[in-house]
Amino acid sequence: MTLLKRAAAIAIVLAGGIAGANLAGAATGDGDAFSSLKGGWSGGGSAKFASGESEKLKCTARYSGGGASLALSVKCASTSAQINLSGNLSASGNKVSGNWSENSFGLSGSASGSKSATGVRLKISGGAAGSLTMSVAGNSHSFSLSTQGSPLTGVVISMHRR
Repeated sequence: MTLLKRAAAIAIVLAGGIAGANLAGAATGDGDAFSSLKGGWSGGGSAKFASGESEKLKCTARYSGGGASLALSVKCASTSAQINLSGNLSASGNKVSGNWSENSFGLSGSASGSKSATGVRLKISGGAAGSLTMSVAGNSHSFSLSTQGSPLTGVVISMHRR
């Protein structure tokens, strides 16, 4: 796998893999932390690399589950890579944790962090390391990713309900 393909895979795994929860619902204790995310989504953004290059990303996602659990399936494409991501997240109080795997490139790892009524902040580990800040507003969610020790330096993605 080329360095650019690996960096694109890491970008999409990290950005798409932890793609958000109904944080307001979890913060108010309604018992269904992920309800606003369930269903189909599409969108895109960009990945930036240490070399100074950037690539556009196009993504679709399907989220399912109930209560404080979320199962996700995300597919993204750039000009150099196809990504197939799956994962599971759980919310407990202000804490969010979970795992992810990317089948095309054999990457996997875990995520943990905290949430508020409008956002979540996670640390990602495993096949890639970094931090993710996400916000949720109505029928859209966006996230910004920074990574360390990788050819990938950041990702910005916005998705809307299909």
